[in-house]
Amino acid sequence: MSSKPLKKVFVSGCYDILHGGHIHFFQQARALGDHLTVCFASEEVLLLAKKRKPSLPDSHKMVILSSLRCVDMAVSSSDIDPVFDFRTHITHIQPAILAVTEDDKNVDAKRIFCSQYGIEVVVLKKDTPLLPVSTTSIITSIQQR
Repeated sequence: MSSKPLKKVFVSGCYDILHGGHIHFFQQARALGDHLTVCFASEEVLLLAKKRKPSLPDSHKMVILSSLRCVDMAVSSSDIDPVFDFRTHITHIQPAILAVTEDDKNVDAKRIFCSQYGIEVVVLKKDTPLLPVSTTSIITSIQQR
């Protein structure tokens, strides 16, 4: 009796300061399949993409993300690129789905990229009941204290 292969879901982002919106997104993405991989921007990629140093070291992000019940695997950037820092990981892991949020500015480029590998791009709504927050707003709030 052969077992059905896992339906893998992949997400990617900076996740510099983890907040409730990130957790909600991970839970939504995990519900799309059987296995969720979260790729977070490495220190080098975060500097390239956001023009700032990370708030947490990569080793801390790895521990935090890996400890979440809805996350099956956490990985750091495999490539130095502000958008496709996950290129090597995604081609190796071969997920069925790349989940993104509705405000992803690079969704069209990601659709083109994923179409080359037969990966479906699923756009998830930001419908968390929590008040909207971002890493940038958290950093600004801390700096103003």
